[in-house]
Amino acid sequence: MSSTVGVIVCNHSRARLFKANAMSFVSELADQVNPAARLREQDLATGAPGTYRGGGSGGQQHVESHRTSQHDKAAASFARDIASTLDQAITEHGLQKIYVVAEPDMLGLLRTELSQRTKALVAEELAKDIVMRTPTQIRDFLPVPL
Repeated sequence: MSSTVGVIVCNHSRARLFKANAMSFVSELADQVNPAARLREQDLATGAPGTYRGGGSGGQQHVESHRTSQHDKAAASFARDIASTLDQAITEHGLQKIYVVAEPDMLGLLRTELSQRTKALVAEELAKDIVMRTPTQIRDFLPVPL
């Protein structure tokens, strides 16, 4: 019996979801773009860091620092969107196995965002940024049969 396989290929700016059988890709189910990935850091921020004027002696002040960049926040949000798309594809297309191919940073973000149901279906993860390749080239990075 042949299982229905999903292959997600993504980086911080684009995600492509394929439906496959054991030997080849059947169709591209989704192609998501993260427009925030192309913006400059200053274009993502809505304002300057907050200022706090403490009640201590000498009118002490400090500026709130942002430890997480706006690009990091945008990438985390995009990872949540990808995880949601995968959950939806499992239900709508009956995916029984999933291969995850993502740039290393995005792979880490995805691991934290995937639902338990999706994590249980992940057959293999590959830390590579190959989202711009053709389906045939992407298929060459995956095991035969899937």
